[in-house]
Amino acid sequence: MPSRPNNRKKRGSRGFWGEIVDRLPLMGLFLILSILAGTMFFGEKGLPLYFQMRDTRQQLKDQIKQLENLNASVQADIVRIQRDTYRLEELARSRLGMVRSGETVYQFVEPAPSSVTARP
Repeated sequence: MPSRPNNRKKRGSRGFWGEIVDRLPLMGLFLILSILAGTMFFGEKGLPLYFQMRDTRQQLKDQIKQLENLNASVQADIVRIQRDTYRLEELARSRLGMVRSGETVYQFVEPAPSSVTARP
């Protein structure tokens, strides 16, 4: 059986610097990708922005929950006002200062301190 000739390049035939030159494009690509990944993760629009946005999202979710609770409370109060005449009267008296016809309103006013009594 005849032997086949070996057409493969021999490793190390070009020496140390030859191998470095052969690997330069790969090392350059690795360096560029490393720089891009570093700026993506640690730049001002990378991970710090992600964490800030995540915190903002949580705060907004909490605020939405509080507003939903407030909205439910206001809706319940509206229903109560529509159905309960005593609640309606209470609001009319306290917030609007309304009185029933025939009622007498007494208003007590504290006297303002005069300049004579104000001095020691």
